[in-house]
Amino acid sequence: MLKNILLCILAMCFAAPAFAEESDWKTRNGVRFGYSYLHKGDQTDKLSRPHMFILGFELQQTLRGGEWLDILFVENFSVSGLDQSVFAPSASLLIGFEFAEQLQLAVGANVAPFDPGGDDNYVHLVTAIGYTADVGRFSLPFHVTYIPDVKSFWRCAATTGVNW
Repeated sequence: MLKNILLCILAMCFAAPAFAEESDWKTRNGVRFGYSYLHKGDQTDKLSRPHMFILGFELQQTLRGGEWLDILFVENFSVSGLDQSVFAPSASLLIGFEFAEQLQLAVGANVAPFDPGGDDNYVHLVTAIGYTADVGRFSLPFHVTYIPDVKSFWRCAATTGVNW
């Protein structure tokens, strides 16, 4: 089941930019890096501490809605735990709003094959807020995400990067 979910998310990540060819669509993509915190992460058998480095890639598409409000679609793949020699991948698919081409609010699904509770809880809700600063040919995003968990293994992350 988990393999099917991951396959669907990956297919959507590669298919979504193909829809963004029309003039009403704007696309951004780029690398992400930052800080991730897993509540009770030090109680797992794989992590020595709850604080982790996160590295990833993100695709964004906006459907222009007018002067100040656009519909936002986000696909993100990231890996955390590399600083502890742990490979903990995560994929997210979000939908939300972008205000004045800078402030983003989104909610969606997150799939992570690493379940710290050991209860096969691989799919979670993800919420995100971000700000993107335009700096000429590229832009600098600043995002904060929160992923709740039924067993109190909630996660949060703060990332930045570059879009082109």
